[in-house]
Amino acid sequence: MLYFLAYSGLITGIAALIFGAFVYSRNKNNAINRSYGILSLSIAVWGIAYYFWPLAETKKQALISFRMLHIGAILIAPSFLCFILALLGLHKKYKKIIFYSYGVAAVFLILDFTRLFIKDMTPQYIFHYWAVPGITYHFYLVFWFGFTSFAWVQLLREYKKSNGFRKNQLKYVLIASFLGFFGGATNYLPWYRIYIPPAGTILAAVHIVLLAYAIVKYRLMDIGVAITRTGIFIAVYTLVLGLPFQLSTQGQYLMIKLLGVNWWVGPLVLMGGLGIIGPFVYMRLKKSAEAIIFREQLRYQKALRQAAEEMTRVLDLKKLLNFIVHTLTKTVRISHAAYYSFDANSGSYLLSSRRNLETGQLESISALNPLVVWLQDRKKSLVYEEINRKAEEESLLGPVLKSLENEMLDLNAKVAVPAFLESRLTGIIILGDKRSGKIYSSEDLNTFQVLASQAALAIKNASLYGDIEGQVHERTRELAEVQKQLIQAEKLASVGVLAGGVAHEINNPLTAILTNTQMLLGDDNNPLDPDTKESLELIQEATKRCRTIVQKLMAYARKPLESAQMSKVGTLSAVNNVTAFLDYQLAQENIRIIIHANPEEEDYFVSGNQNELEQVITNIVLNARDAIKRIKKSGDIGITLHKNSSRINIEIKDDGIGISKEIISKIFDPFFTTKDVGKGLGLGLSICQAIIEKHKGLIMVKSEPGKGSAFTIQLPKFK
Repeated sequence: MLYFLAYSGLITGIAALIFGAFVYSRNKNNAINRSYGILSLSIAVWGIAYYFWPLAETKKQALISFRMLHIGAILIAPSFLCFILALLGLHKKYKKIIFYSYGVAAVFLILDFTRLFIKDMTPQYIFHYWAVPGITYHFYLVFWFGFTSFAWVQLLREYKKSNGFRKNQLKYVLIASFLGFFGGATNYLPWYRIYIPPAGTILAAVHIVLLAYAIVKYRLMDIGVAITRTGIFIAVYTLVLGLPFQLSTQGQYLMIKLLGVNWWVGPLVLMGGLGIIGPFVYMRLKKSAEAIIFREQLRYQKALRQAAEEMTRVLDLKKLLNFIVHTLTKTVRISHAAYYSFDANSGSYLLSSRRNLETGQLESISALNPLVVWLQDRKKSLVYEEINRKAEEESLLGPVLKSLENEMLDLNAKVAVPAFLESRLTGIIILGDKRSGKIYSSEDLNTFQVLASQAALAIKNASLYGDIEGQVHERTRELAEVQKQLIQAEKLASVGVLAGGVAHEINNPLTAILTNTQMLLGDDNNPLDPDTKESLELIQEATKRCRTIVQKLMAYARKPLESAQMSKVGTLSAVNNVTAFLDYQLAQENIRIIIHANPEEEDYFVSGNQNELEQVITNIVLNARDAIKRIKKSGDIGITLHKNSSRINIEIKDDGIGISKEIISKIFDPFFTTKDVGKGLGLGLSICQAIIEKHKGLIMVKSEPGKGSAFTIQLPKFK
């Protein structure tokens, strides 16, 4: 038993020295690391002295070891208090309490070397020598438990109000401190005649290792895993170091009997053999234990790997993005998730898909955002709690880390996972907290990184497929439009040929009828009776109407007026001419023409034929009049002129009956009309379209039944 106690102290002392030096070297300027280093040094002094005390052969050796042991024990209380307050960020607030604790400790350090602290060393229980407490020793215990209890109270308060990664870190500290203090407290029982072996000393080693995890690596490992690994490590290497030592001491007589003067070879060979198989035993036990602890994580990591394979089969980009965030939130059971995809047009990362997020989430992230720059440079996941902690610890990177912290707060992100395609950051996955309250382990982050890389590739494939599909649809639409135009052109060509032939065939008989009718009406030598004269006048009127129709057919057949001369034309002048010509006629019908044009602008010049443009405007204005008169007795026709860098726009708008959706696509077809029989041929708008196309322009219409129509003519500016 004494050897076990001695080895427990030795293992604790060595662990404290190693981990204390490691944590302190990580960041010497940080208050947490410094205070942990002092606490580890105190425990190391206590542990190493503890090793020599049970094995002391004389009272003097035992007394010296016991006094050295208490140097470490006395310093543990103020150094633990300082460490806890630094970890909680309260070391400046309670600076005086820390100062007083070290002051009182200094007094007891002096008393430690007097009989007021330890009177004598006497055999007790299983020990060769145990200390007899002096009068001040009891005050020391009050001091020790008083200051450590204050630290415990502050730690518990902070743990209750914390959450997420911070709560997990404090959970490490709580469990580690409980184990360490419980193990150390077993050494005080024999002082008061309670003879229970202080077997908990070995737990001080677990305490120091868990505190190191809490400071350096708490976000990457669950507390259960840390305790399991630490326990297995201590158990295995206690055997590796302890058995040879035990053999060299208690088994020395047996070794001399077997090996003679070379008895030392036995412990040496045992140590070498155990040293070789020790790592393999540790790895095997650790793997088996973690398979049980990580059962849940292994489940969803396997599901995520399967999802990564399925992504390549989803070709619809929107469905793919929704699949990614849905899989993450459901499989890993996290509060929310979002995916930001890089958009080349805007040069930023746009919110492409989200789940369980409110509408207030940022819709885009600039490519110059500190978070994007950091992910692009580091090429690894970013954890909010880690950034938050480092921002407080590192003075040089503090401002940069603080800006990263703010960006992640704006994005409502606990973890940001970069998605790379080759070396380009093509997307960012935003994750919330786990619903279970557990932390994200390093294995989680590695799995997310693989998923993000697969997602980037799948999104690229889906985008290419979407582009190809879109191009096919667009080309199909263009082909359909071209086919429609070819059919229309063929129809118009046929109608044009027919119209030209019919016009020429009809024109000659009409001329003969009209000429003879006029001769009969104009023959003064043979007066006509009233009935005959009235009949001839009706024939003359009908013939003139037929001649007008023939002239329009012939004009349409010419497609149209190719011989008309083109020159610089002022569209405002053309509008004014039409208005002057029609104004009186329209005023009689209670219809106003209102012209909207900037009087400070020069005339709106185009290259064309003024007579033809006036014909187009006249035709549309008269159609507007007819549309108004069909539903009311008065109305307005607005003509608006405006221009941009390359075009002149003429908009003619009325508040008439409008055009239904069923026929609006047919109004430019020849011979299509909505007017009553005998009041229109359906050639006006067709001729207008031909004239505008001849001027390399466009004519368009927007209309809503019952609310009027708006015809827009676009013509290239004169150069």
